[in-house]
Amino acid sequence: MNIQLATLYSKEHFEAITLREQVLHTEVDVKKEAKLTVFVAMKDGRVVGTASVQLYPFGIARVRQVAVSPEFQGKNIGNQLMDACEQFAKDQRHSKIILTGRITASTFYLKRDYRALLFPFKKHDIEFFWLIKNAEEPAHYLAGGESYERSY
Repeated sequence: MNIQLATLYSKEHFEAITLREQVLHTEVDVKKEAKLTVFVAMKDGRVVGTASVQLYPFGIARVRQVAVSPEFQGKNIGNQLMDACEQFAKDQRHSKIILTGRITASTFYLKRDYRALLFPFKKHDIEFFWLIKNAEEPAHYLAGGESYERSY
């Protein structure tokens, strides 16, 4: 498994968009993609996972659109993508990482030391909640899978 940056509007980037639409059941606004740094998990030349980071002023980074292909879920790919996103935020000197997570994924994010920031909300009949983490905090989850090479 290789985690890498996807070049804007490259083949891998469009595969990541397609995967997000399939897994998250959302429509992606391609014009807004230029604001994101997109990471992809590659297996045998195919995008099997993706996560994005959007940098904001005042040292805040937002992780967005974490998605892993159903046949690859439970294989530590989500953690590897989150590691890459969090490291990117740190490398860019952003000290706070925020995200909106689906209630169904709450255990995943809580294991990674994210804390609920605001009350849950509903969008398109899906329940979400805001989460935050200090970028300096190490994750305390059990990795238990393949390690990734930092190739970005």
